[in-house]
Amino acid sequence: MKRLLLPFLLLSMSLFIAACSSDDNSSTDTEQETTAEEPKETSDSDGMEMKSALLDYQMEIIDTVNANDSAIYAFESAKAKEEDKPSDEEIAKLKADAEAAAKTVAEDVRALEVPAALDANKEEIQGALEDLASSYETRAANLSDEANAEYAESDEKFASFEEKMAALYEEAGLTKPSFSADIVD
Repeated sequence: MKRLLLPFLLLSMSLFIAACSSDDNSSTDTEQETTAEEPKETSDSDGMEMKSALLDYQMEIIDTVNANDSAIYAFESAKAKEEDKPSDEEIAKLKADAEAAAKTVAEDVRALEVPAALDANKEEIQGALEDLASSYETRAANLSDEANAEYAESDEKFASFEEKMAALYEEAGLTKPSFSADIVD
């Protein structure tokens, strides 16, 4: 029996050592997998942070423009009226108010700060905001008393703003926004 005990003990110790070394390897594998996954989790959280920042910034842009652009729409709708058309003096005052409002919107848009979460795209965002501000400045400079006046240069700059912002949204995996639909009183 003593003879059997020694080989049994050696076999048990061998199995124990093999099991321990297997656990060490599996924990090392798990640590390596965790380490390999951490950048993915970090990039996922960075992506979510960017998406959230873009959506919040979209609302900030819309709120900034809508805070002062109502005078522009009031002027455009007043000059288009067929019935109860305002007098020439009223149109002139509405036009002056619209011009001032458009300039204010341009100044306010230029004053917007790009959030830190969007620093990687700061230049693109600032370029887009410059197009938006230029759109309103062009509108202010070219306000027309004609009922169906078109503002092609202003519209082109606004479209450029939307295209630049849409590219950022698509890069982040978001649906491109329609600022023109949201920037209306």
